[in-house]
Amino acid sequence: MRIDSTLIAAMDCRELERSIDAYLDGEFDERERAEAEAHLAACTPCRAMADRQGALRLALRAKLREAMASPAAAGCAPPALRARVRTSLAHERRPLWRRVLQPVPAAAVAACAMGALVVLAGHRGDTALVDDAIRVHHRALPLEVDAAAMPGWFAGKLDFHPALPHFDGGGARVEGARLSNLREWPAAYVRYQLPRGQAGLFIVDDPDRRFDTPGREVKVGPQVVRVVNARGYNVAVWRQDEIVYSLVSDLDEDALFRLVQAAQAEAAGGR
Repeated sequence: MRIDSTLIAAMDCRELERSIDAYLDGEFDERERAEAEAHLAACTPCRAMADRQGALRLALRAKLREAMASPAAAGCAPPALRARVRTSLAHERRPLWRRVLQPVPAAAVAACAMGALVVLAGHRGDTALVDDAIRVHHRALPLEVDAAAMPGWFAGKLDFHPALPHFDGGGARVEGARLSNLREWPAAYVRYQLPRGQAGLFIVDDPDRRFDTPGREVKVGPQVVRVVNARGYNVAVWRQDEIVYSLVSDLDEDALFRLVQAAQAEAAGGR
């Protein structure tokens, strides 16, 4: 199915450069590929960058095929190395946001919270909702309302009242918000500017507890938070009664935990 070019959102040079490996590896969905190709058709520097990266990959693959081939005068890789390369290639063929989740290092978790965080058992949930949150946040769609106009803005636009957590202690500043979706679920989306980078918070109503997220379960104070690492992002997911919060950011795990702790401490203090 072809995508109507009038519906293709703009992709800027920074986003394309950050995503060039995924584009060349064929990991974009149809819409993302259409956006990338529209940008490449109009941007000479990015087209040159993509051509260079593509040529480099072709050269590396040629050398890899030579090394993996049967013994020849030019030499070849040892059998053990060839086995490791084949295993690695099989792993890399999976879409970037569906690769094996990286475990949370227990030492790092303990250090970042000085004993306040406890790593629990891993949880095998549905990755689709986390994948969708990452993709929507990564696209950086325009916000519909800025921070100054946000109070009360969601009222009447959703079937629930999205109460915003306060990340004041984590140095987060609200940039604005928009209506969004996680698959078929209506969601509030709030974007935060951080001292380093940014974060996107999705809020969905889940009274039937259908939202099942994979990842490591980590105790942050009295709250259990599931932590997922995928597609270069760290995602923290937690529940407050019927409301589910999914915080997507490019923060490292220690900084992400501190941000979630700030919200949990504020919520506990308000009870």
